Parts: sequence; structure tokens; C-alpha cells
Amino acid sequence: MVLLDRLVRKLVILILAAMVVIVAANVFCRFALQFSLYWADELAQILLVWLTFIGAALAVKDKSHYVLNFLTDRISGAAQRYFKLMQQLISIVSILILLYFSAIVTWDVRYWTMPATEISRAFVYMVCPIGCLMMLYYAVKITLRDFKEGRSEDENP
Repeated sequence: MVLLDRLVRKLVILILAAMVVIVAANVFCRFALQFSLYWADELAQILLVWLTFIGAALAVKDKSHYVLNFLTDRISGAAQRYFKLMQQLISIVSILILLYFSAIVTWDVRYWTMPATEISRAFVYMVCPIGCLMMLYYAVKITLRDFKEGRSEDENP
């Protein structure tokens, strides 16, 4: 799914660019024009949450997400492949747990609105299940590929 990868990367760039513009405009207004854009801080916070979860999906895709390698770096061969597979499965289970509970929270806050922008809090919270679905897609894809090929994620194909 090269198209999905490109769309996700472009979305991250767009969100970051929007954050920069909004924060810069608000700083300019505060110091140069002596007034504040009442919605800017809240919108920047919303974008930061979106950037975090979409970026986490990219980190999983690029295999740059945080993982503890203390044990796996000290062993080799089949044992290393086994432990790396266990790491990947633990990540998948963790993502599924986060997906489940974040979907519940998102549903529960659907009627709450943000004070300045009057955007539903569900819009802010829904990026967690969306990001989890993307992380799950990439994590399962990597795990299945590595399991099928009988190699660990760090070995060359």
C-alpha cells in the first residue's frame, strides 16, 4: 500500500506545517498586534495530538518505534527470531488494547466540545483509534512478512 504510506506522510507534513503557521501567527499577534487568537492554542493542541498518533503509525511502519532490545541484542539465531517475534506480538496486543479503550473513550466524549473552537472532543480523541488501526496494519504486516520469510525484522531480505 504505497499510496497509504504517501498519504500518511503527507498528512504528517500538513499537520506539522499547520501547527507552525498557527503558532507563529498567534505569537505574532500577541507580541506585535497586542491581541491573541483565542482559538490558536486549542487548535495547535488538537493538531499536536493528531501528529502524535499519525506519527506513531509511521514509526511502526519504519520500525523506529520504541522497543527494548536488551535481551534480543545479546542472543542470535532462532532464539533471537523468537524473541523479536514475541516483541512484535506484544506490540500488537498493546495496540489492540489501546484501540479498544480509546474507541470507548472517543464514543463517550462525542457530545463534549472544546471551549474555544467548539469542535467535538471526539474529533480530538478519534485520532487514537485511527492511529491504532494504522499502527496495527503496519505491525501485522511486518510480523507476517518476517514470520513468513523466517527472519527477524533487522536482517536483510
